[in-house]
Amino acid sequence: MIFRNLIFFLIIFLCGCGQKDRVYQYKDYIFGTIIDIKIYGETENKSKQITNLIFDDFQRLHNYLHPWEKSLISDMNHAISTGKSFIIDDAEIIRVLKENTELSQKTDNFFNPAMGKLIALWGFHEDNIKQSIPSSSVIKDFVSNMPLMEDLTITNNTVSSKNKKFQLDLGGYAKGYALDRAKIILQNNNIKNALVNIGGNIIAIGMRGDRNWIVGIQHPRKPSAIASINLLPGWSIGTSGDYQRYFMMNEKRYSHLINPISGFPSANSQSTTILIPPSKNSGVLSDVYSKPLFIAPTEIKIEIAKKLNIKYFMIIQNDEKILISNEMNKVITWIDLKDEKGITVY
Repeated sequence: MIFRNLIFFLIIFLCGCGQKDRVYQYKDYIFGTIIDIKIYGETENKSKQITNLIFDDFQRLHNYLHPWEKSLISDMNHAISTGKSFIIDDAEIIRVLKENTELSQKTDNFFNPAMGKLIALWGFHEDNIKQSIPSSSVIKDFVSNMPLMEDLTITNNTVSSKNKKFQLDLGGYAKGYALDRAKIILQNNNIKNALVNIGGNIIAIGMRGDRNWIVGIQHPRKPSAIASINLLPGWSIGTSGDYQRYFMMNEKRYSHLINPISGFPSANSQSTTILIPPSKNSGVLSDVYSKPLFIAPTEIKIEIAKKLNIKYFMIIQNDEKILISNEMNKVITWIDLKDEKGITVY
C-alpha cells in the first residue's frame, strides 16, 4: 500500500445524449493499486462528491492498516514483537481483527494474516521488491512455529500475543473490506448504479442503464483479458494472481502469495478468480477466499471450494490448464482461450 496521490482527471464516457446516460469515472492510487470508480446516471457534482467521500475513507483505512509504514497496525506489530500489549481505541479495528481470525480458521489457515514477518522475509514489505530468497533454515524455523490469528488475544480494547513472530499483514483482506465500505457509502448517499474496482477486486452496485456491468478477468501471462463476466447487481468478483507482486530468479517466478505450510510462494497456480453473491461482506469474501484456492495444493483446491461454499470459481494452474466450476462456466465469456481441451469443469 502506498500513500494516496492526487485524484486523476474526471473522465466522462458518453452512453447517450442525456445526463442520465453518462458514466462518470474517477481514479486514484491507494492500497498500492489503482482505484477505479464508475457512477452511472448521476450529476457530475454529486458523482464527484460521493467519490471523494469514498477515497477519503480508503485513505483512512490505509492509515490504519498499512503493515509496514507508520500506521495503527504497524504500531501494534511493534508492541507485540517486544512482548507488550497494545490498546486499540477503535471498535471498527477490533471487529476487523476478530473477522480475520474467523476467516483464517474457516480457510484452515491458508489465509493467514498473522505471518507478516514471513512475507517481509521474502522482501514483499517494500515498495521495490527485494529479489532474494531467504535461507531454507530461516524458513524452516519460521514455519516450525508459524504464528496464527489464534495467537492474538483480544480483551476488550487491548490486544497481545505470546508469539513474538506474530505480525499482522492485512494485504489479503483490506481491498475487500474497502469494497464493502464503498458499498455502504454509495447506498447511504442514494447512489443506485456504480462499479468499484480496487486492483481487480470489484463490486457492482445496480446496473449500467439497462444492462449489467461487464468486467474483464486478467490473463495471468498477457496484458489483456482472458474472459469477461456480466457482474450482476450486488455481486463481487476477486482475483488472486502471481503476476502483480513477484520477482523472477533463475527463470522461476516467486510471488507474494506464500503457502503457510511450506513457507515458500505457492507455485501451482497462475491465478484464481471467484464470484461472490450479494451479502454484507461480499467484498471481503471475494478478496479473502481467492487466496486459499490459489495457495492450497492442487489436489485439495476443489475440496476447499466446497467447504467455503464457493460455487463460482476459475483456477488457472501453472501448466495453464483450467479448473472451473459448472456455475462459473455458464456465466463466463472467453476472450483469449488457448485450448478448450485444457478445461476441467466441476
